[in-house]
Amino acid sequence: MRRWAIVPVAVAAALAAPSSLAQVVLAPAVFRSHTLRAGASTAFAVSCPRGYVATSAGVSDPASGVTLRDLWPSGLGTYSFRFANPAGNATRRVTVAVACRKADTAGHRGRVALHQRPVRFAATIPAGGGKTVEFACPAHTVPAGIGFERAESIGIRRATMHPGGFSFVVFNNGSRARQVVLYGNCLTVLHAAELRTEELAFKITTYSNLVEPGAQQVSHVCPRGWVALGAGFALRSPSNTVQGAVALSTGGRWWVQNKGQAASVVQLQLVCARLRR
Repeated sequence: MRRWAIVPVAVAAALAAPSSLAQVVLAPAVFRSHTLRAGASTAFAVSCPRGYVATSAGVSDPASGVTLRDLWPSGLGTYSFRFANPAGNATRRVTVAVACRKADTAGHRGRVALHQRPVRFAATIPAGGGKTVEFACPAHTVPAGIGFERAESIGIRRATMHPGGFSFVVFNNGSRARQVVLYGNCLTVLHAAELRTEELAFKITTYSNLVEPGAQQVSHVCPRGWVALGAGFALRSPSNTVQGAVALSTGGRWWVQNKGQAASVVQLQLVCARLRR
């Protein structure tokens, strides 16, 4: 039987000047499935509909034995993926999802647009060791999603967001130093008519989940009237892995595997936002 012990910790803030516009954020998720051949590396990109910003992306339905090597924002409305399916594994099929967002200004004067500013940070991880990597969002933006490009020996134990930016814990199980490239996708709201920043309220909630041995899916939802921007995680035990983490329309979904013999705690993070009324 699966048991959950959920302890939410929320951090809330608002970005920029107050807005008098009564607006909402449209929040579809775009899903794409791909077949992954054994012994091959497969790369592809997924784009949002025209006019939408891709705030974050991740694996919606993972494939057994397959590793997500690269996940990074490659354009205003696009995320790129690269999966490695080792030789000896069967042909697999994986499904990814991209969180697509835009401000709905129907019935209002002027135009308000979501705008993203990806941040790229490279770090060298020593052989057989780990490193904590922190970097910030530009001024007047909020963290919305994470990304990475990593070698085979590199593992990510933490990929979380806070009001100022991003925090990663990266390990290198290889025999020589390796470089990892980390991405943070930062978001703001602009009023095109006056080039001023509108107010974007955001909430970061961290849930401590007690998970049983085996693979399982965990879901959390944003407060009513809020949309999900991104999903993060932090692993305390080396027996735990996150095989997929994705923000959907109004919540997040994670696939967690506990390879240990006893229940253990993982921390799952959901970033939610709304435009001020």
